[in-house]
Amino acid sequence: MKSNPFNPNSVVSTNLFAGRKDYVLRIVRKLEQVKKGMPSSFFLFGERGIGKTALAKLLIYIAETNDAQLGGLNFLVSYYSADKGQSINTVLQSSLNELTDNISSPVLEKLGKRLGSLLKNGKFSIGAFSFDLKSEEKTIAVRDQLISILSNLIEEIKSEENDKKKDGIIVVIDEMQNIDDIEACAQLFRGIITTLDVKNLGNISFLLIGYESALDDFFKGDPSARRQFDSVGLGVMPIEESKEVLTKGFNEAKVKWDQASLDKYILTTGGYPHSIQLLGHNLIEFDIDDFINDIDWENAIKHTATELQKKDFAEMYNFSGKISGREKILDVLAAAWQPLSRQEISKYTEIKNVYQYLPDLEKRGAIKINQENGTIVLHSNLFRMAILMRIIDKIKDGYLNALIKEKVENGKEEKT
Repeated sequence: MKSNPFNPNSVVSTNLFAGRKDYVLRIVRKLEQVKKGMPSSFFLFGERGIGKTALAKLLIYIAETNDAQLGGLNFLVSYYSADKGQSINTVLQSSLNELTDNISSPVLEKLGKRLGSLLKNGKFSIGAFSFDLKSEEKTIAVRDQLISILSNLIEEIKSEENDKKKDGIIVVIDEMQNIDDIEACAQLFRGIITTLDVKNLGNISFLLIGYESALDDFFKGDPSARRQFDSVGLGVMPIEESKEVLTKGFNEAKVKWDQASLDKYILTTGGYPHSIQLLGHNLIEFDIDDFINDIDWENAIKHTATELQKKDFAEMYNFSGKISGREKILDVLAAAWQPLSRQEISKYTEIKNVYQYLPDLEKRGAIKINQENGTIVLHSNLFRMAILMRIIDKIKDGYLNALIKEKVENGKEEKT
């Protein structure tokens, strides 16, 4: 049995990572400045399945590798994924303790003498304010404790011997939308970054990751923090980059492929990295002759759409329960598979006020709205396939017959 390099249930490995060159270059250049003592932090945002964590994983690899061709970065890095309802200071405390695994014993001993109760048994402790930030007084106390820890830590890791010396610290926090007191975060981070910079210890970078709603909540708490954080919006992958992901995997699995099939079917993913990984996995899984052709693509697309009904698409569409106005709108878009105006959607769904559903559908990632002409289209062709598989029997019984008939006739007219 051939090995399958695609792992849709895990973060993309660095050897299969493709594309995103502009994002990587932009952030790496800023990290080169952090190395010189000029702090720079980032809020990486985008919808589910867009590849935020995979990009962060690659950036962590670059930041730790000390490769001259990748900026020669040699940072002490921690990664932590926030759980639902956690407070920012418990998240930061956990993030700092992730750092301790890569801190030498002599440094920990020196820090223990300097920090006292803030470092016990080799682990950092923010102390009495480890539950939440409900007042300005507690925010200041937590901020000062964190500044004390980070300033001492940066001084020590920068002064170690050459083979152990680090450029600074990068703290990566994923799933920011899960943090309970997110509106208190921006002020806290701004205070830490500014103070360290004034103390000539600006070798610090925070890489925060979350949905766009988390970005909005974050800066709502302190708009001034925009000066410390670059907002990096991650969009879908261009077609050529999507192809690159699959061809890398095909090569690693030692299978050949029909280029015309790849060119034709790659559009089904919509450029979403998770969908690309899942589709790639199924292409390898169901291939029987080590050659990926149309038949393999059709089988893989069907299996992928079915799997996504229970995963990414489950938050966008109710595949097993009662059909609501939300599902009716998505059914119409799936049957039409072309951009529709609000008026057209209202006509075929027979919903007078479709406007009430659109913000939620867009937030969930189920639809995309063209800002120039206001037309609306589905998330991806895979999503369309998943919906059509759900409603195919109803369509056979006449569901959305007028819409389908009209679009078919219009298609014939366009061809003639």
